[in-house]
Amino acid sequence: MSIKLGDVLKVHHGFAFSGDGMTDDLSGRPIVVSIGNFNYTGGFRFESTRVREFRGEYPKEFNLTPGDLLVVMTCQTSGGEILGIPGIIPNDGMTYLHNQRIGRVEVVADRLHKRFAYYLFLTAEVNRQLFSTASGTKILHTSPGRIEDVECRIPPLREQARIATVLGVLDDKIAVNERIAATAIGLADTQFLRAVNGLQFGEETFGSVATVVGGGTPSTKVDEYWGGDVCWTTPSDVTALASPYLFETSRKITEIGLENCASQLYPAQSIFMTSRATIGAFALPQVPAAVNQGFIVVLPPTDEMRWWLLHEMRSRVDEMVSLSNGSTFLELSRKNFKAMRIRLPHATEVAAFSQKVGPLHAAAAHAAKENHALAALRDTLLPQLMSGRIRVKDAEKIVEDAT
Repeated sequence: MSIKLGDVLKVHHGFAFSGDGMTDDLSGRPIVVSIGNFNYTGGFRFESTRVREFRGEYPKEFNLTPGDLLVVMTCQTSGGEILGIPGIIPNDGMTYLHNQRIGRVEVVADRLHKRFAYYLFLTAEVNRQLFSTASGTKILHTSPGRIEDVECRIPPLREQARIATVLGVLDDKIAVNERIAATAIGLADTQFLRAVNGLQFGEETFGSVATVVGGGTPSTKVDEYWGGDVCWTTPSDVTALASPYLFETSRKITEIGLENCASQLYPAQSIFMTSRATIGAFALPQVPAAVNQGFIVVLPPTDEMRWWLLHEMRSRVDEMVSLSNGSTFLELSRKNFKAMRIRLPHATEVAAFSQKVGPLHAAAAHAAKENHALAALRDTLLPQLMSGRIRVKDAEKIVEDAT
């Protein structure tokens, strides 16, 4: 059945919450949903992103309820993949608020299953139309009207429900793994705060204890540099992560491209940190990877030092932002980063810290790896189920084997 989205749903604008009422001091007040809380693959990642509460007055009709479907309506072109990405408000006892630049989707016809609508926004057919009608150069904008003008095909209602159920099993497992990873990383951060308590800054700097390097971009005018097997990382690859473990990149270069790039091929478990625009997003590549010029890369001298340096860096992001400069966007120079003094205990204490947090990161990375595979399976099944190339019954067996 071919439909126009406006025939089966209505998209509502959010509210412009005043920055004066925002706080990072979480105490159970309503949480303002921001674009940064969305996963690039769909859904939310409240556990691993900045969450802000609102203390001021606001119209109560912008309170969200569990099960509400939201979609991203505005984003930077550098992270444009998130335009139109959906998320469903969880039933976790928290109160969430409907922010501006995010649309709340109301299903208004019984021809559309509400949970199926979530997956509809993840299809290439809908996504392509949202991008083609979006406006803006540096910032992409869509609108309720443009979303409602999208045309697509949907299966019968009963089939929609079955598709939503089978794909929901994968998403539920992904959500569980994200909580496992977030909990493990949170425990590791807590261990670091305990280890660093009372420790003074010494003469050592990031630059004196580790190798600090950067990256670059091969010429986009040379076709033979692109489309190879070498992972080439951009900041949007990292900011898209629900947890800081990178398994693949959206673009790849050839060996010749790597030879003509300012980046080396850095080993797995290097520390990648975004250093411009978004400063302080981290990734530990699980495969060898190069980076573009938007990164500072830290190569620890030992495995034990890796975890200490990673958590020292994670705890100093606000300071790094204060050391950044730039008119178009903020950028932290390698020079300024290398000169930052660090807190560094005796080698035996660094080793003891590594023994405590290493298993936590291993558990989190394992959960992230499983999610990488589950998301790939979901994204493979979705278009096949939508087109009828695979039966729901067969998909159920595939999902059962995967989970």
